[in-house]
Amino acid sequence: MIERLDKLFHRDKDAYIKFLACRGASAQQRLDLLQDLLDYDSNLAQNRHRIFKALIKVSGVSKLHPRCFTITGLEKQRHIAGGSFGDVYKGVFRGQTVAIKMMRVFEESDIDALLKEFSREAIIWRQLCHPNLLPFFGLYYLQERLCLVSPWMENGQIRMFLKKEPYDTDQLLSLILDVALGLEHLHENGVVHSDLKGDNIFITPSGRACIADFGLSSIITPISSIQFTNSSRYTQRGTIRYQAPELHRGGRNDLRSDIYAFACVVYELLTGNPPFPEMRTEGAVIIAVLEGYRPSRTPSCSGTPSLDSLWSLLQDCWEEQPAMRPTAGQIVKRLLGSEIQAKKTHSVTDWDERFTSRFRRHFLDQHRLPSVVNFERIMFGDGLPCGEKPITSKVIAKPVILELIDKLRDLKIAGEIESEVD
Repeated sequence: MIERLDKLFHRDKDAYIKFLACRGASAQQRLDLLQDLLDYDSNLAQNRHRIFKALIKVSGVSKLHPRCFTITGLEKQRHIAGGSFGDVYKGVFRGQTVAIKMMRVFEESDIDALLKEFSREAIIWRQLCHPNLLPFFGLYYLQERLCLVSPWMENGQIRMFLKKEPYDTDQLLSLILDVALGLEHLHENGVVHSDLKGDNIFITPSGRACIADFGLSSIITPISSIQFTNSSRYTQRGTIRYQAPELHRGGRNDLRSDIYAFACVVYELLTGNPPFPEMRTEGAVIIAVLEGYRPSRTPSCSGTPSLDSLWSLLQDCWEEQPAMRPTAGQIVKRLLGSEIQAKKTHSVTDWDERFTSRFRRHFLDQHRLPSVVNFERIMFGDGLPCGEKPITSKVIAKPVILELIDKLRDLKIAGEIESEVD
Protein backbone atom coordinates (compact mmCIF):
# COMPACT_ATOMS: atom_id res chain seq x y z
CA MET A 1 0.00 0.00 0.00
CA ILE A 2 2.89 2.36 0.74
CA GLU A 3 4.31 1.70 -2.71
CA ARG A 4 0.92 2.29 -4.33
CA LEU A 5 0.53 5.66 -2.63
CA ASP A 6 4.04 6.64 -3.66
CA LYS A 7 3.30 5.63 -7.24
CA LEU A 8 -0.05 7.46 -7.26
CA PHE A 9 1.34 10.80 -6.11
CA HIS A 10 4.75 10.72 -7.79
CA ARG A 11 5.02 8.41 -10.80
CA ASP A 12 1.73 7.28 -12.34
CA LYS A 13 0.40 10.30 -14.19
CA ASP A 14 -2.65 8.52 -15.64
CA ALA A 15 -3.71 7.13 -12.26
CA TYR A 16 -3.20 10.56 -10.68
CA ILE A 17 -5.40 12.26 -13.29
CA LYS A 18 -8.10 9.63 -12.75
CA PHE A 19 -7.80 10.06 -8.98
CA LEU A 20 -8.31 13.83 -9.27
CA ALA A 21 -11.26 13.53 -11.67
CA CYS A 22 -13.59 11.67 -9.30
CA ARG A 23 -17.02 13.09 -8.51
CA GLY A 24 -19.99 12.51 -6.26
CA ALA A 25 -19.76 10.10 -3.33
CA SER A 26 -16.32 8.85 -4.39
CA ALA A 27 -14.96 12.42 -4.41
CA GLN A 28 -16.51 13.12 -1.02
CA GLN A 29 -14.87 10.05 0.51
CA ARG A 30 -11.49 10.99 -0.92
CA LEU A 31 -11.78 14.58 0.27
CA ASP A 32 -12.62 13.40 3.78
CA LEU A 33 -9.72 10.94 3.84
CA LEU A 34 -7.18 13.39 2.40
CA GLN A 35 -8.11 15.93 5.07
CA ASP A 36 -7.79 13.20 7.71
CA LEU A 37 -4.25 12.49 6.53
CA LEU A 38 -3.36 16.17 6.86
CA ASP A 39 -4.99 16.44 10.29
CA TYR A 40 -3.37 13.41 11.85
CA ASP A 41 0.21 14.35 11.07
CA SER A 42 1.56 17.86 10.45
CA ASN A 43 5.03 16.61 9.45
CA LEU A 44 4.37 14.85 6.16
CA ALA A 45 7.05 17.01 4.51
CA GLN A 46 6.88 16.86 0.71
CA ASN A 47 4.10 14.27 0.73
CA ARG A 48 2.00 16.77 2.70
CA HIS A 49 2.22 19.23 -0.20
CA ARG A 50 1.09 16.49 -2.60
CA ILE A 51 -1.90 15.63 -0.43
CA PHE A 52 -2.67 19.34 0.03
CA LYS A 53 -2.68 19.96 -3.72
CA ALA A 54 -4.68 16.82 -4.47
CA LEU A 55 -7.27 17.94 -1.91
CA ILE A 56 -7.74 21.27 -3.69
CA LYS A 57 -7.88 19.61 -7.11
CA VAL A 58 -10.50 17.04 -6.12
CA SER A 59 -12.53 19.79 -4.44
CA GLY A 60 -12.33 22.00 -7.53
CA VAL A 61 -13.50 19.26 -9.89
CA SER A 62 -16.23 17.89 -7.63
CA LYS A 63 -17.33 21.24 -6.13
CA LEU A 64 -17.32 19.56 -2.71
CA HIS A 65 -15.32 20.06 0.46
CA PRO A 66 -14.35 17.83 3.40
CA ARG A 67 -17.41 17.26 5.56
CA CYS A 68 -15.50 18.05 8.74
CA PHE A 69 -15.44 21.71 7.61
CA THR A 70 -19.20 22.15 8.04
CA ILE A 71 -20.53 23.58 11.30
CA THR A 72 -24.13 24.04 12.46
CA GLY A 73 -25.97 25.96 15.16
CA LEU A 74 -24.49 29.37 14.41
CA GLU A 75 -26.50 32.46 15.38
CA LYS A 76 -26.33 35.41 12.99
CA GLN A 77 -26.60 38.81 14.69
CA ARG A 78 -26.14 41.68 12.25
CA HIS A 79 -24.65 42.76 8.94
CA ILE A 80 -21.30 44.52 9.33
CA ALA A 81 -19.87 45.18 5.87
CA GLY A 82 -20.22 44.28 2.21
CA GLY A 83 -18.27 44.42 -1.01
CA SER A 84 -17.84 42.75 -4.37
CA PHE A 85 -16.51 39.65 -2.59
CA GLY A 86 -19.57 39.18 -0.40
CA ASP A 87 -21.04 40.23 2.94
CA VAL A 88 -19.67 40.04 6.48
CA TYR A 89 -21.94 39.33 9.44
CA LYS A 90 -21.27 39.16 13.14
CA GLY A 91 -22.55 36.07 14.92
CA VAL A 92 -22.16 33.69 17.85
CA PHE A 93 -21.11 30.06 17.74
CA ARG A 94 -20.88 27.97 20.90
CA GLY A 95 -20.42 31.12 22.98
CA GLN A 96 -17.66 32.45 20.70
CA THR A 97 -18.23 35.70 18.78
CA VAL A 98 -17.46 34.99 15.13
CA ALA A 99 -17.20 36.70 11.76
CA ILE A 100 -19.33 35.20 8.98
CA LYS A 101 -18.17 35.88 5.42
CA MET A 102 -21.03 35.10 3.03
CA MET A 103 -20.41 34.72 -0.70
CA ARG A 104 -22.38 37.08 -2.90
CA VAL A 105 -24.17 35.58 -5.92
CA PHE A 106 -25.24 37.90 -8.75
CA GLU A 107 -26.34 35.32 -11.32
CA GLU A 108 -27.20 31.64 -11.27
CA SER A 109 -24.14 30.97 -13.43
CA ASP A 110 -21.90 32.35 -10.66
CA ILE A 111 -22.83 29.67 -8.13
CA ASP A 112 -20.51 26.89 -9.28
CA ALA A 113 -17.53 29.23 -9.60
CA LEU A 114 -18.15 30.77 -6.19
CA LEU A 115 -18.62 27.39 -4.53
CA LYS A 116 -15.31 26.28 -6.01
CA GLU A 117 -13.58 29.48 -4.89
CA PHE A 118 -14.94 29.40 -1.34
CA SER A 119 -14.13 25.70 -0.94
CA ARG A 120 -10.62 26.34 -2.18
CA GLU A 121 -10.10 29.21 0.26
CA ALA A 122 -11.46 27.06 3.09
CA ILE A 123 -9.10 24.18 2.25
CA ILE A 124 -6.03 26.42 2.18
CA TRP A 125 -7.07 28.29 5.31
CA ARG A 126 -7.91 25.08 7.18
CA GLN A 127 -4.33 23.78 6.91
CA LEU A 128 -2.83 26.96 8.41
CA CYS A 129 -2.47 27.37 12.16
CA HIS A 130 -0.17 30.00 13.66
CA PRO A 131 -0.47 32.79 16.28
CA ASN A 132 -0.13 35.41 13.52
CA LEU A 133 -2.70 33.91 11.14
CA LEU A 134 -6.43 34.33 11.72
CA PRO A 135 -7.88 30.87 12.59
CA PHE A 136 -10.47 29.11 10.44
CA PHE A 137 -13.47 27.68 12.30
CA GLY A 138 -15.44 26.14 9.46
CA LEU A 139 -18.04 26.49 6.72
CA TYR A 140 -21.65 27.38 7.43
CA TYR A 141 -24.73 27.50 5.20
CA LEU A 142 -26.79 30.65 5.78
CA GLN A 143 -29.82 31.40 3.62
CA GLU A 144 -28.64 28.58 1.32
CA ARG A 145 -25.35 30.37 0.75
CA LEU A 146 -21.92 29.18 1.81
CA CYS A 147 -20.10 31.17 4.51
CA LEU A 148 -16.58 31.13 5.96
CA VAL A 149 -16.48 31.39 9.76
CA SER A 150 -13.58 32.77 11.82
CA PRO A 151 -13.06 34.53 15.18
CA TRP A 152 -14.45 38.05 15.43
CA MET A 153 -11.69 40.65 15.66
CA GLU A 154 -13.10 43.44 17.81
CA ASN A 155 -9.98 45.59 17.37
CA GLY A 156 -10.47 45.61 13.61
CA GLN A 157 -7.93 46.14 10.85
CA ILE A 158 -4.41 47.17 11.73
CA ARG A 159 -4.32 50.57 10.02
CA MET A 160 -7.51 51.78 11.67
CA PHE A 161 -6.34 50.38 15.01
CA LEU A 162 -3.12 52.41 14.80
CA LYS A 163 -5.08 55.57 13.98
CA LYS A 164 -7.15 55.39 17.15
CA GLU A 165 -4.69 53.81 19.60
CA PRO A 166 -1.49 55.53 20.84
CA TYR A 167 1.67 53.56 20.12
CA ASP A 168 5.43 53.99 20.12
CA THR A 169 8.13 52.73 17.75
CA ASP A 170 8.74 49.56 19.76
CA GLN A 171 5.07 48.60 19.62
CA LEU A 172 4.96 49.29 15.89
CA LEU A 173 8.05 47.15 15.29
CA SER A 174 6.44 44.31 17.24
CA LEU A 175 3.36 44.47 15.00
CA ILE A 176 5.56 44.47 11.90
CA LEU A 177 7.36 41.42 13.27
CA ASP A 178 3.98 39.73 13.83
CA VAL A 179 3.15 40.19 10.14
CA ALA A 180 6.57 38.87 9.11
CA LEU A 181 6.18 35.80 11.32
CA GLY A 182 2.76 35.05 9.84
CA LEU A 183 4.13 35.46 6.32
CA GLU A 184 7.09 33.22 7.17
CA HIS A 185 4.69 30.46 8.25
CA LEU A 186 2.70 30.80 5.02
CA HIS A 187 5.82 30.53 2.89
CA GLU A 188 7.23 27.63 4.90
CA ASN A 189 4.02 25.77 4.05
CA GLY A 190 4.19 26.64 0.36
CA VAL A 191 1.36 29.18 0.47
CA VAL A 192 1.51 32.45 -1.48
CA HIS A 193 -0.91 34.99 0.01
CA SER A 194 -1.17 37.12 -3.16
CA ASP A 195 -3.10 40.02 -1.58
CA LEU A 196 -1.13 41.17 1.45
CA LYS A 197 -2.23 44.65 2.55
CA GLY A 198 -3.32 46.50 5.67
CA ASP A 199 -6.99 45.70 5.10
CA ASN A 200 -6.15 41.99 5.39
CA ILE A 201 -4.30 42.29 8.70
CA PHE A 202 -6.25 42.36 11.95
CA ILE A 203 -5.47 43.05 15.60
CA THR A 204 -6.14 40.29 18.13
CA PRO A 205 -7.70 40.92 21.57
CA SER A 206 -4.21 41.10 23.10
CA GLY A 207 -2.96 43.58 20.49
CA ARG A 208 -1.04 41.28 18.15
CA ALA A 209 -1.22 41.40 14.36
CA CYS A 210 -2.60 38.47 12.36
CA ILE A 211 -2.93 37.93 8.61
CA ALA A 212 -6.35 37.09 7.16
CA ASP A 213 -8.19 36.67 3.84
CA PHE A 214 -6.75 33.74 1.91
CA GLY A 215 -9.19 34.03 -0.99
CA LEU A 216 -6.45 34.77 -3.53
CA SER A 217 -3.84 32.48 -1.99
CA SER A 218 -2.15 29.75 -3.99
CA ILE A 219 -0.03 26.68 -3.36
CA ILE A 220 3.47 26.07 -4.69
CA THR A 221 5.63 22.98 -4.56
CA PRO A 222 8.70 23.21 -2.32
CA ILE A 223 10.96 21.75 -5.00
CA SER A 224 10.16 23.56 -8.22
CA SER A 225 8.17 26.55 -6.93
CA ILE A 226 5.65 26.03 -9.72
CA GLN A 227 2.40 27.76 -8.89
CA PHE A 228 -0.52 25.39 -8.44
CA THR A 229 -3.30 27.62 -9.67
CA ASN A 230 -3.80 30.01 -12.55
CA SER A 231 -2.00 33.07 -11.29
CA SER A 232 -3.21 35.49 -13.96
CA ARG A 233 -6.54 35.57 -12.16
CA TYR A 234 -4.88 36.67 -8.96
CA THR A 235 -2.69 39.24 -10.63
CA GLN A 236 -5.81 40.91 -12.02
CA ARG A 237 -7.71 40.72 -8.75
CA GLY A 238 -4.96 41.74 -6.35
CA THR A 239 -4.48 45.26 -5.02
CA ILE A 240 -2.43 47.30 -7.49
CA ARG A 241 -0.64 49.59 -5.03
CA TYR A 242 0.83 46.55 -3.27
CA GLN A 243 1.82 44.60 -6.38
CA ALA A 244 5.40 44.00 -7.48
CA PRO A 245 6.55 45.30 -10.90
CA GLU A 246 6.68 41.80 -12.41
CA LEU A 247 2.94 41.42 -11.75
CA HIS A 248 2.22 44.58 -13.75
CA ARG A 249 4.09 42.91 -16.61
CA GLY A 250 1.80 39.90 -16.46
CA GLY A 251 3.95 37.74 -14.19
CA ARG A 252 2.77 35.27 -11.58
CA ASN A 253 2.25 35.84 -7.90
CA ASP A 254 4.88 33.97 -5.93
CA LEU A 255 6.79 34.14 -2.65
CA ARG A 256 8.86 37.07 -3.90
CA SER A 257 5.86 39.19 -4.89
CA ASP A 258 4.54 38.60 -1.36
CA ILE A 259 7.82 40.06 -0.05
CA TYR A 260 7.32 43.21 -2.13
CA ALA A 261 3.77 43.50 -0.76
CA PHE A 262 5.06 43.03 2.80
CA ALA A 263 7.25 46.12 2.38
CA CYS A 264 4.21 48.04 1.14
CA VAL A 265 2.31 46.98 4.26
CA VAL A 266 5.17 48.21 6.48
CA TYR A 267 5.12 51.52 4.61
CA GLU A 268 1.37 51.73 5.24
CA LEU A 269 1.88 51.13 8.96
CA LEU A 270 4.66 53.71 9.19
CA THR A 271 2.82 56.46 7.32
CA GLY A 272 -0.86 55.66 7.81
CA ASN A 273 -1.35 55.68 4.03
CA PRO A 274 -1.26 53.07 1.27
CA PRO A 275 1.73 53.22 -1.11
CA PHE A 276 1.87 56.24 -3.43
CA PRO A 277 -0.83 58.28 -1.67
CA GLU A 278 0.05 61.26 -3.86
CA MET A 279 -1.11 59.40 -6.99
CA ARG A 280 -4.85 59.53 -7.60
CA THR A 281 -5.19 56.70 -10.14
CA GLU A 282 -4.09 53.08 -10.20
CA GLY A 283 -2.79 53.56 -13.72
CA ALA A 284 -0.36 56.21 -12.52
CA VAL A 285 0.89 53.82 -9.83
CA ILE A 286 1.53 51.07 -12.38
CA ILE A 287 3.51 53.41 -14.63
CA ALA A 288 5.58 54.71 -11.70
CA VAL A 289 6.41 51.20 -10.43
CA LEU A 290 7.38 50.01 -13.91
CA GLU A 291 9.67 53.02 -14.25
CA GLY A 292 11.46 52.02 -11.05
CA TYR A 293 9.83 54.38 -8.56
CA ARG A 294 9.06 53.21 -5.05
CA PRO A 295 7.12 54.83 -2.17
CA SER A 296 8.84 57.99 -0.91
CA ARG A 297 10.34 58.20 2.56
CA THR A 298 8.45 60.46 4.96
CA PRO A 299 9.44 61.86 8.39
CA SER A 300 7.50 59.04 10.07
CA CYS A 301 9.87 56.55 8.42
CA SER A 302 12.99 58.07 9.98
CA GLY A 303 14.32 59.62 13.17
CA THR A 304 15.86 56.62 14.93
CA PRO A 305 18.55 54.06 14.03
CA SER A 306 15.91 51.32 14.13
CA LEU A 307 13.72 53.11 11.60
CA ASP A 308 16.74 53.81 9.40
CA SER A 309 17.56 50.10 9.36
CA LEU A 310 13.92 49.25 8.75
CA TRP A 311 13.82 51.57 5.74
CA SER A 312 16.91 49.84 4.37
CA LEU A 313 15.07 46.52 4.70
CA LEU A 314 12.12 47.93 2.75
CA GLN A 315 14.44 48.96 -0.08
CA ASP A 316 15.70 45.39 -0.30
CA CYS A 317 12.13 44.05 -0.37
CA TRP A 318 11.32 46.47 -3.21
CA GLU A 319 14.20 45.30 -5.41
CA GLU A 320 13.33 45.27 -9.11
CA GLN A 321 14.73 41.76 -9.52
CA PRO A 322 12.61 39.32 -7.49
CA ALA A 323 15.57 37.03 -6.81
CA MET A 324 17.34 39.90 -5.01
CA ARG A 325 14.60 40.27 -2.41
CA PRO A 326 15.05 38.67 1.02
CA THR A 327 12.98 35.67 2.05
CA ALA A 328 10.39 35.91 4.80
CA GLY A 329 12.76 34.03 7.11
CA GLN A 330 15.55 36.52 6.40
CA ILE A 331 13.17 39.40 7.09
CA VAL A 332 12.31 37.92 10.49
CA LYS A 333 16.01 37.57 11.34
CA ARG A 334 16.73 41.18 10.37
CA LEU A 335 13.77 42.47 12.37
CA LEU A 336 15.01 40.58 15.43
CA GLY A 337 18.63 41.61 14.84
CA SER A 338 20.66 44.23 16.66
CA GLU A 339 19.94 47.01 14.14
CA ILE A 340 16.12 46.98 14.22
CA GLN A 341 15.57 45.14 17.53
CA ALA A 342 11.90 44.24 17.12
CA LYS A 343 10.52 42.36 20.10
CA LYS A 344 8.29 39.30 19.93
CA THR A 345 5.00 39.53 21.78
CA HIS A 346 3.38 36.55 23.46
CA SER A 347 -0.16 36.13 24.71
CA VAL A 348 -2.16 33.28 26.16
CA THR A 349 -5.42 35.13 25.48
CA ASP A 350 -5.37 34.73 21.67
CA TRP A 351 -4.56 31.37 20.07
CA ASP A 352 -1.66 29.06 19.39
CA GLU A 353 -0.89 26.35 16.82
CA ARG A 354 -3.49 23.98 18.37
CA PHE A 355 -6.30 26.50 18.90
CA THR A 356 -8.52 25.49 15.99
CA SER A 357 -8.32 21.76 16.67
CA ARG A 358 -9.13 22.31 20.36
CA PHE A 359 -12.04 24.57 19.43
CA ARG A 360 -13.49 22.01 17.01
CA ARG A 361 -13.18 19.17 19.53
CA HIS A 362 -15.82 20.91 21.65
CA PHE A 363 -18.54 20.23 19.08
CA LEU A 364 -17.32 17.32 16.94
CA ASP A 365 -17.73 13.67 17.83
CA GLN A 366 -14.55 11.71 18.37
CA HIS A 367 -13.24 11.06 14.88
CA ARG A 368 -12.19 7.64 13.66
CA LEU A 369 -10.03 6.88 10.66
CA PRO A 370 -11.23 4.16 8.23
CA SER A 371 -9.95 0.63 8.36
CA VAL A 372 -7.06 -0.31 6.07
CA VAL A 373 -9.47 -2.17 3.76
CA ASN A 374 -11.68 0.88 3.34
CA PHE A 375 -8.62 3.12 3.06
CA GLU A 376 -7.58 1.16 -0.05
CA ARG A 377 -11.10 1.19 -1.48
CA ILE A 378 -11.35 4.96 -1.11
CA MET A 379 -7.86 5.83 -2.35
CA PHE A 380 -7.33 3.25 -5.11
CA GLY A 381 -10.78 1.87 -5.94
CA ASP A 382 -14.20 3.31 -6.66
CA GLY A 383 -14.87 4.20 -3.03
CA LEU A 384 -17.40 2.72 -0.65
CA PRO A 385 -20.83 1.76 -2.05
CA CYS A 386 -23.51 4.43 -1.62
CA GLY A 387 -25.00 4.25 1.87
CA GLU A 388 -22.30 1.99 3.25
CA LYS A 389 -20.76 3.34 6.43
CA PRO A 390 -16.97 3.17 6.74
CA ILE A 391 -15.78 0.39 9.05
CA THR A 392 -13.67 1.95 11.77
CA SER A 393 -11.72 0.78 14.77
CA LYS A 394 -10.33 2.80 17.64
CA VAL A 395 -7.98 0.01 18.66
CA ILE A 396 -6.69 -1.42 15.39
CA ALA A 397 -7.42 0.80 12.38
CA LYS A 398 -6.19 4.13 13.74
CA PRO A 399 -2.72 2.91 14.77
CA VAL A 400 -2.33 1.14 11.41
CA ILE A 401 -3.14 4.30 9.48
CA LEU A 402 -0.89 6.40 11.71
CA GLU A 403 1.90 3.89 11.08
CA LEU A 404 1.23 4.30 7.39
CA ILE A 405 1.55 8.08 7.75
CA ASP A 406 4.84 7.67 9.62
CA LYS A 407 6.20 5.59 6.75
CA LEU A 408 4.94 8.12 4.22
CA ARG A 409 6.98 10.80 5.97
CA ASP A 410 10.16 8.89 5.18
CA LEU A 411 9.42 8.37 1.50
CA LYS A 412 11.52 10.38 -0.93
CA ILE A 413 9.91 12.00 -3.92
CA ALA A 414 10.74 9.91 -6.99
CA GLY A 415 9.69 12.47 -9.56
CA GLU A 416 7.39 15.33 -10.43
CA ILE A 417 3.96 14.96 -11.98
CA GLU A 418 3.83 16.88 -15.28
CA SER A 419 3.01 20.58 -14.88
CA GLU A 420 -0.27 20.19 -16.72
CA VAL A 421 -1.43 17.80 -14.02
CA ASP A 422 -0.66 20.50 -11.47
